[in-house]
Amino acid sequence: MPGTKLPTENELANKYGVSRLTVRKAKGKLIAEGLIHSIQGSGSYLTKPEMWKLHPFTIESIDDILNLGKEMAFKIHEFRMVPNNEEISKKLKNPQDRFIFQIIGVRYFQGQPISYVHYHLPFALGSRIPVEQLNADPFIPQFENLAGIQVAEGEQSISSGRANRTVAKNLGIRQGSPILIMETLYFDHQGQPIEFIKARYREEFRYNIRVTRRKMGSTAIPGIFAGT
Repeated sequence: MPGTKLPTENELANKYGVSRLTVRKAKGKLIAEGLIHSIQGSGSYLTKPEMWKLHPFTIESIDDILNLGKEMAFKIHEFRMVPNNEEISKKLKNPQDRFIFQIIGVRYFQGQPISYVHYHLPFALGSRIPVEQLNADPFIPQFENLAGIQVAEGEQSISSGRANRTVAKNLGIRQGSPILIMETLYFDHQGQPIEFIKARYREEFRYNIRVTRRKMGSTAIPGIFAGT
């Protein structure tokens, strides 16, 4: 039944009198077909129904993103201080910081790994967050509570890519598999960037975005060409 843990590769090889390579190839095909999934350090499991395929999430606001996070669990792999770099400093607008705080981990939905995530926090913010108090709940409310900040708005870019070895291992997919890459930048009420997230999702993940016009009438909306 879904969620059942499978025997190890050695156990399967011994049981059926085949090599581990044969077992590994067969397991790779089953993973590619979505019939089983692997969790790093735990093993392989029969896949549960992927509900995000059947009922895509709808995003209209930051609150919807937080509610989406409540449907998932997050496992922290590391939380540490790392050197700042050009890409991150441009996002966080903090070239003065020699170091930033980085959180790396995996989001799970119904027990299945769905995204491999990097959180990047400015030094002043990250240094106020005790890692031992973080849990699997959505991080934004935790950051707001522990660091005394408040998220006011965010922007997100979406692109496609291929899973490298690390991403593939953590998501239980083949290296080179298509993935969805989401980069999200959150700001406080002063417009200061306070968190940059880069998440790599399995290609099956889907969500809808619903938008509304800020101003009705014949006058063009600022930043949008009339007639668009």
